[in-house]
Amino acid sequence: MSEQYNTRETLLQKLQKAEDEHSWDDFVKYYEGYIYVVIRSFGVDMTTSKDLLQDVLVKVWKALPKFEYQNEKCRFRTWLCVLIRNTTYNYFKSKANRQNLQNVSGDNLLETLHMISEPEIDKIAELEWKSYVSNMAWSNVKDSFSDIARLSFEDSINELDNVAIAKKHDIPESSVRVHKSRVRKVMIKEIARLNLELGG
Repeated sequence: MSEQYNTRETLLQKLQKAEDEHSWDDFVKYYEGYIYVVIRSFGVDMTTSKDLLQDVLVKVWKALPKFEYQNEKCRFRTWLCVLIRNTTYNYFKSKANRQNLQNVSGDNLLETLHMISEPEIDKIAELEWKSYVSNMAWSNVKDSFSDIARLSFEDSINELDNVAIAKKHDIPESSVRVHKSRVRKVMIKEIARLNLELGG
């Protein structure tokens, strides 16, 4: 296993014991993108999402010493998404109180956040995690393929069929199938590795 990766549980344990700064840097490296997409999934604008990302990271830093990892009861990412939802809700609630004004979009967002149940948070956590890990996996492995293999796979993600991909790149349809199959096998392994190491 590469030195640059740690299992998530080990990473959390290191963070909880405050063993080193590198563990926190690794956490931020692997999780800040996920936190950001979850905030955005609540309908928060880009600028506010960046501010909230920093707030969430501070809260995670403070809360981690008390967090108990129990995968059979609650995944870490579900706990994290509850924290993200609560931070986002509190931010907009505080903003509404300070302004003491009716803001239809802000009120709608507060109502939406307030109505999200824990099972729904778990669904959001899973949906965003799958997308996030798939994108990270592709970023990690795409340079190991030829241009045509990479383009064939990307076209298939964009829902082009084999015939259309073959025509677009002027290659046999059988080559498209081979390229897609090779990429898919590597992607499955990389997604499995990331899920194991980051908490899937």
